[in-house]
This record gives sequence, structure tokens and C-alpha cells, in this order.
Amino acid sequence: MRFFRGIAVPEEKVERVVATIESQGLSRDQGEFWRMHFRHPGDLDALFAKPDLALEDTRPNGAEVDSGVCACGEEAGAAYYAWQHNRKGENTTPIIIEFDVPDDAVSIDGRDFLYTVFQLGEPELARPVLEGVFGERILRYADRAWTSKEQSVVLCDLACHDPRVIRAHHANRAVLGGRYDTVFRNAFIVRLPIGASSIIRVQSPTERAALLRPEIMLGNLLVEERRFSLL
Repeated sequence: MRFFRGIAVPEEKVERVVATIESQGLSRDQGEFWRMHFRHPGDLDALFAKPDLALEDTRPNGAEVDSGVCACGEEAGAAYYAWQHNRKGENTTPIIIEFDVPDDAVSIDGRDFLYTVFQLGEPELARPVLEGVFGERILRYADRAWTSKEQSVVLCDLACHDPRVIRAHHANRAVLGGRYDTVFRNAFIVRLPIGASSIIRVQSPTERAALLRPEIMLGNLLVEERRFSLL
């Protein structure tokens, strides 16, 4: 699967960062700030079948986790993060990294959209949107989450690792407006390391990309009392 990652670094470090990624890929040793947890919960069907499914099943205490990095399934989303979301302080210069990884190295990053909809979504509003953005398979998890609120987070943990949900989300072209003013079509966590042979292109664009405009706002999918607090 093809992915794009958008970052921003100090101007004086651009050449060194680009050269390092081209020669070494993306590794666990390239800065704590860039890293996320990549945690596969295990046999998805077996876990889904558990009537008492709980957080200890998908995030057991003391279990080893892999490191990962955030990425998008298309370049415009990565450009948003490179040009806007991640440009802070001394990190003024955008870099976009294009790479390929196997399907089993990918999970959905649900922090800015999917987990909130699972916990607070109004089913009539959210159901058709989720099907369009994450595919029909997502409803297996969402419908149960909306009727079993105490399991909403763990069901989303499963959904984020379901290969059919991942592929459908990777193909999504609707622009989402998520938490913290994030704007993207799709969002993923990719397991590290990503070897140099998987890197397709690393560039520091000089022309600002056209900004994505949200078509689907997270706040409009939530129960009435929460609807406008998360826009």
C-alpha cells in the first residue's frame, strides 16, 4: 500500500533529514516526537465474539508494543500536515515522504475522528458517513459500539486493524474535519521500521499545496449535546 507522510523541520536541517530518510528509511531512532504506538490486538474475529470484550483484551498491561508513525493514503493529506498542522516554532520547512509498506504494517489512526464517532456518534447521522468513509465492514463494529457504550473504545481498536476497513479508508476521497481542526481524507499509523528500499520519494516542496476543505465535520455526526463542542 502507498502512503504519504508530512512533517516539518527547521530549515537548516532539511538536507540532512532528507538524506537520512533516503538512505536509512524511517526508524525508531529518528526522534521520540515522531513516534506513535502500533499495537495489533490479535485475532479480530475471536475478540469480536467475546461478549465481555474489554480494554485488557486489546491493550493488555505490560504487553510489548511496536513504534509507528502517522501517514495519509494520499498526498494532499500529507501536504496539509507538512504545510500547516506540523509547522510550529522552529519547524518551518515542510517535507513529504512517499513510501510503500505491506498491509499488515498498517492500522487506522482513529484519534481525531473514528474513536469519537464510536463513543458519541448519533447512529442515524453517523452510520451512512462511516460506511462511505470506512466501507460497509465498519458497521460491524460501529453498530455494536452504539448499543454497548462501555465497549466503544475496544470495538474501535478492532476496527482500526481490520484489513477490509483499512483498505476502504485508504480509498476514501471525502475530506474529513476532525478534532483539533485536523483536515484529512484518511489517517493511518504505520509500523516502524520502514526500510530505505520502501521509500519512493522524499521532497521539500517549495510551493504551498492547496488546502483541503472539510466536507464532513465530526461535530455534525455526534449526539446533540456534544455536536458543537468538537468542531
